[in-house]
Amino acid sequence: MKPTIEPTTRKKRWYWLVITVVMVSLLSVSILLVWQVRLGRPGYADFYLHQSKYTSIVARVKALPLAAGAQTNTRIDGLLVNAARSASGAYAVTITTVDSNHAGVYGYVFSDIALTPHPNENYPDFPSVDNPGDMPFSDKRIIGQGGHWWSVYNNLL
Repeated sequence: MKPTIEPTTRKKRWYWLVITVVMVSLLSVSILLVWQVRLGRPGYADFYLHQSKYTSIVARVKALPLAAGAQTNTRIDGLLVNAARSASGAYAVTITTVDSNHAGVYGYVFSDIALTPHPNENYPDFPSVDNPGDMPFSDKRIIGQGGHWWSVYNNLL
């Protein structure tokens, strides 16, 4: 009598291993994305999900009676907002989205005039954009906004 040959299950094991790795990777990426958005940390995902809120804040700041050459800070929708108006009438608005006290402060800056990064005067290795408030370091320019929106931070508190 001939012995029967039974198929091995190696292929099935590799198949399930690959599926498991892909699923865990997708789950990890989605958890990180949700975590970033829930914390309000500045970035492309947060900005584009809440863009209407941030542009509404800028519009409300421009409606305030702010003289040319003056600066002010206020709270709008629970967020700290620092605003400055240049002598020519152009606005610069810094919106603080995350204030982790000694762990850092993060947010966005909007300017009527497109901003360009330059080395910070006190920390030349860190890029900076000119904005009101206490977030001198620029993280990145928000894509698709023509240099008018930047994410900014200060983690040297």
